[in-house]
Amino acid sequence: MKYLLLASLALLFLTGCASNASLVGTGYDTAFVYKPAEPVANGPKLPITVAVLPFKDGTGDFTKLGSIFDPESLTFNLVKSGIDGIINALPPELWAQAFADDLSASGAFRAVRFVSTPADLHDEDFYIKGTVKKAYAAGGWTRPSEYAFGFQLIRRSDNRLVLEKDVAMELMAKKSDFEGCGTNIRCMAERSHAAVNRVMQSLFADARAGIIVSISSPSGGRTGQDAAREGDSLPSDQDSIEQTIDRILQGK
Repeated sequence: MKYLLLASLALLFLTGCASNASLVGTGYDTAFVYKPAEPVANGPKLPITVAVLPFKDGTGDFTKLGSIFDPESLTFNLVKSGIDGIINALPPELWAQAFADDLSASGAFRAVRFVSTPADLHDEDFYIKGTVKKAYAAGGWTRPSEYAFGFQLIRRSDNRLVLEKDVAMELMAKKSDFEGCGTNIRCMAERSHAAVNRVMQSLFADARAGIIVSISSPSGGRTGQDAAREGDSLPSDQDSIEQTIDRILQGK
């Protein structure tokens, strides 16, 4: 994500005289649209339904830290503010909708949907609440950009917490990130969006794995981080998976 900042700084600030009108590829839609990863071949198929509620904002109380004249000091909070000409803000609701889309596209669940409020929950087996904790794009080359969110998986029938988990990722920029873009801002924006998409895919894959393990393992339904610790495994066949899920849903 640092190339988001580096591109805009290099083109708009370091030249001193560049303007949007002088850049190639203006008019690009900077709204980010999440594209889920492809389903995992031969992955688990859980006969459950899941709803994802809007996430909360747990990021710092700032939109930008540092100075545009010192890229190494700059940090953008992408939850609260985007970067002009490159990417719009990524508010918590966008994260929640993207997570729901990812869970649905994975094919690991019978059905997944995003709901606006708890009142919209119907017959889902589980629902998810979450908080975006970091979406910080760092300037310069010496610091990584940071992304993190936490979530809770809750059984709808009795509001019992099944899993609580945090996932996080850091991303360091490379000088080759914009190779071939020249002064084409659209090219830079597209590569920046693709980088954000890869980050989200990685975070969501980690979160999804924790959900699947927590629900499917013989010790499934445990509360807290232990439910997804390394070493847990899925039941050996679909029948045992369904039996385990039935037991969890019945509160046994």
